[in-house]
Amino acid sequence: MKLARILTALALGATLGLGATATATAGTGSSPAPRAAENTGSADAADRARAATARKGPIMATYKGKKFDMADGWGDAKVCSEYPDLTVKCFATDAEAQADMAAYAKKDPRALPKAPKGRSAKIQPAAPASMASTASGDGVVPLAASCAFGWTCLGEHQDLGGRKLQWSANGTKTLATWGFRDEATSTCNNDETGGMSIFDYRTNWPDHQLITPLGYCYMSLHEVKLDGLTGVGTWNDRADEVRM
Repeated sequence: MKLARILTALALGATLGLGATATATAGTGSSPAPRAAENTGSADAADRARAATARKGPIMATYKGKKFDMADGWGDAKVCSEYPDLTVKCFATDAEAQADMAAYAKKDPRALPKAPKGRSAKIQPAAPASMASTASGDGVVPLAASCAFGWTCLGEHQDLGGRKLQWSANGTKTLATWGFRDEATSTCNNDETGGMSIFDYRTNWPDHQLITPLGYCYMSLHEVKLDGLTGVGTWNDRADEVRM
């Protein structure tokens, strides 16, 4: 019976999906209060506790020449990028972020290599309606979002709209330290190799997991079921952690 309970819990906790590629930018100014109501409610206490345990130090970013702790809020920044050397820069527009990425790649081509044959150098901002209507599964659209080769990304809104986070450095990203916990609505994975997973922390149950395969995007997490077995809830504004 104990084994059966464990297997049932694991089955309920796993949600697998195809998805993504990405791009990002961010910024700051003042230190506003958390943006999402679910970040402060009593039901979210377990998420806050898990994030605090996982945190190994603040994520310091630069925006308009000033450093800030991303967990304190982004101010008016819209896109934030973590480079291969682990520096984080934020920008007011995606165009500014893309220009800085190009300058970085020019200085160190090995750190940000060009896309090889058969891979997209950049994924466009939105999916054409024809692609969206023929997407297989829960809103998964091949190569349809704005994201440079070598990066993985999260968007605050669908189609990577609103604020964007992008990483060129692999690893585990605790989203509370990036000021982005429970705020992702789209994902993209245009990394050089490997998958991208987002996790929804849970207490006394296995964490929910959603995988965005290489070269794919989830354009709207509103359309992706959180629990593939029961169909209860969606992945919108549920991501607590990213691993790639």
